[in-house]
Parts: sequence; C-alpha cells; structure tokens
Amino acid sequence: MPQQYERDEFDEIAAEGGPVGVHRAPRPWWTRVLPPLLAFIIAGAVAFGIATLLWNRDIVGGADPSPTPTVTVAPTDEPSGTPSPTATAQPPVESEAPEPSPTPSETEEPEPAILFDAQVHVRNGAGVQGLAGDQQAILVDGGYTNTEANNISSSLIPDDANIVIYSEERLADTAADVAERLGIDRVEMDDTPGGAEIEVLLASEPGA
Repeated sequence: MPQQYERDEFDEIAAEGGPVGVHRAPRPWWTRVLPPLLAFIIAGAVAFGIATLLWNRDIVGGADPSPTPTVTVAPTDEPSGTPSPTATAQPPVESEAPEPSPTPSETEEPEPAILFDAQVHVRNGAGVQGLAGDQQAILVDGGYTNTEANNISSSLIPDDANIVIYSEERLADTAADVAERLGIDRVEMDDTPGGAEIEVLLASEPGA
C-alpha cells in the first residue's frame, strides 16, 4: 500500500497545472528586451552626466578671458563764455634794402710761364771782350739750362740797340724774364738772326 504524505507546496504547484519537473513556463517577450534596453538607457545617462560635468569644469576652470581695456576720457575744458582778446595788429615792418653786392675784384693775371729750358743765345755785337759770357752767366744763375754765348755783327742788331727777340708766342713770358734779368728794355717777337728760340742781341753793355 503506498505511503501517504502530508500535502506540501509542491502539491499545490502540481494542482495548478503546467509543466512538471525541469520544464518551465515560457517567459513573456518583454522580459528579454527590457534588461538590455535598461542597460543602454542607464549607460547613456551616465555618459551624458560625465560629459556635462567635464564641460562645466572646462568653463569654470578655464583661462580667464582677457580683460577689456578701459579707456579713461579726460573731460575737456568747457569753453569759456568770454571771447579771447583779438591780437593787436602790428604795424608792417619795413624791409631793409638789400646790401649792394661787392664789386668783383679785378681778375688776377696768371703767373708768367717761364720756360727755363728754352734755347737762349746771348750774342755780343758791342765789341766788348767777354760781354756775352758775362750775360750768359747771369741767366745760368737765374735757372736757365739751355744757354749759349757767341758773337754777332752789329749790322744785324736792329737800331743798334740792345734787344731780346723771341720766335714764338709761347716764349713771350720767358723772353720778358730774360730781358728783365739783363736790364734790357726792348723785347720783340720776330725771326731771330741765328735761328735760336730766344736771342739776346747786345749792341752795348747793358746798364752802362
């Protein structure tokens, strides 16, 4: 005879019907969808909260904005109601007459061009022994380097008077210097009797 047991909770479940043993009743579809959906919503809320916290921290803890410079405008002086006095007109100043420009000085004559290497012949037509040599020595002492002393016929001396003759215009200053050193007054440009550039023709002793 089978043994009788008191009724327990398992007997109550068996009385309700449905699968018995390891078989369970099928779960509703929403029980499978709800957990991942809740996990997605919670994760999104946490991410949003973290992003909001970091955003606020950047704003609060960020660099202070550059202060806007303030420009202080000094108050301008209010115009006085009293008009400024008008400047007194000054009498016209008479302009001074310009000083006359100084009269230009006379143009200085250029220094004489003395050619100490010019060919100078001293020619004795006075018949005085050694007269040409003595005059030649005076010229050599004066710096002339190309001199010669010789004789000449008195008939070749114009007007039978002492004279210095030069053959070219460029020798004018040199002939004048020779005549001054020897004490002769006449100086002329002409063909020289002996063909030298400058010839001193002595009809008498100079200065005698």
